[in-house]
Amino acid sequence: MRNLFISVVASVVAAWLTCNPARADEIAPAPTDSLRVGGYASADVRSHPGGPATAQLYGTSLFITWDAGSRLRLFSELELETPLTWTSGHSVTTKNADFDIERLYADYNFTDALIARGGRFLTPIGRWNVIHAAPLVWTTSRPAVTERLFPMAVNGAMLYGTVSTREGAFDYAVYGEALGDQTDERNEPNFEDTHGLRLAYTGSFEVGMTLSEFEEKTLGRARYRMVGLDFFKAMDGWEFSGEAYRRFKRGGEDHSGGGYLQAVAPLGNRWFAVGRVENLRLPDTGSEGRWLVGAAWRRNARQVLKLEYAGGRYEYPDATRGFAASYAILF
Repeated sequence: MRNLFISVVASVVAAWLTCNPARADEIAPAPTDSLRVGGYASADVRSHPGGPATAQLYGTSLFITWDAGSRLRLFSELELETPLTWTSGHSVTTKNADFDIERLYADYNFTDALIARGGRFLTPIGRWNVIHAAPLVWTTSRPAVTERLFPMAVNGAMLYGTVSTREGAFDYAVYGEALGDQTDERNEPNFEDTHGLRLAYTGSFEVGMTLSEFEEKTLGRARYRMVGLDFFKAMDGWEFSGEAYRRFKRGGEDHSGGGYLQAVAPLGNRWFAVGRVENLRLPDTGSEGRWLVGAAWRRNARQVLKLEYAGGRYEYPDATRGFAASYAILF
């Protein structure tokens, strides 16, 4: 298990379920009615300019949801990362395989405007971080600013909800970390002591704002405050989206930040053109740009084939330059 905090959450929830008898006017549903299992899987191939070609079963995630129709809901996402990898000139290997508890939390619904969550959950920063499952996004690689600049998950508590209006709805989320990860992620920056606020409006368009604070788990223990803006607009099969962030370092100068803009255009026969420009600025690398052009074929709402070519100055393990293709399925 990923860390002690997750074990404690699971134990508390199990005890609650055991010790909370059903009222006489409640009819307990059968276990098969309360428990749902799903997930997604994706595989990709990449060809780096002047470098090796790779193919991998990128990841398989299993969703387990318990919902008996009461105020309490339990959810977990268990992920097997890169179980199989092949590199040109080498044989297939499992050395990059890793098991991760991506999410494990309990929700208690007081009203639609007030829901309490405890456990491990995706940090509600921007849009991409909370909808990043491969079948739900248009590209094989995610924008670097959503993976290199802030913590992607939190072990802690959150209050969130939705307030409806005549023209749309306002969403909010207030969250804080209770215990940092006991193991660090491979090839990713690691943070702790995270807390923040997200506000969003959904109507004829979507726009959100994020305020957050966190500490980097490095020798210098740099602490950051970050502000972010994001938007999404869909019309006639077109989609426009983007996110922008600026980090401020406590007790020193820092010029970290960045963002992306992405456009999706319908081509017909379930094909879509995709284009994205990105920028990321970190203290040790300076400002670097990246661009991506590609196409996606959505066989249906649950399956998508993606083809893309990325260029620019920067790259990292999950977003290399060159050609990439992937197939993802939601089940």
